[in-house]
Amino acid sequence: MWGTVLTAAVIFGILFIVSRAAGYYRRRWSVADSTVTGGDDVTVSAAIGIGSGVVVLVLLLLLYLGVTRWDWAGQPVGGGHTVVTPAPIASPANPVVPASAGAAASPSAKASP
Repeated sequence: MWGTVLTAAVIFGILFIVSRAAGYYRRRWSVADSTVTGGDDVTVSAAIGIGSGVVVLVLLLLLYLGVTRWDWAGQPVGGGHTVVTPAPIASPANPVVPASAGAAASPSAKASP
């Protein structure tokens, strides 16, 4: 159960950071021929963009490790993993011969008259 809560918390953290960064940049955009409030401080914009990008990457790494390595999602209901091999599909280029009829269906070395 804690794994599900942690997964949800990391996902909501990513969404929160991305929405806050997008909101910051949305406020700074201006419509053509309008006055822009605030100066053109490039270093603040770069710091917010780089900082939020790094935090999102760290949270994505945490989410990946939590789901794949630390088993946050839990085990499947069946418990064990069973590998199902699909049956071969017959085609004109690759006819499927059943295993029991394989010896009887093989061509003989004798030539027919």
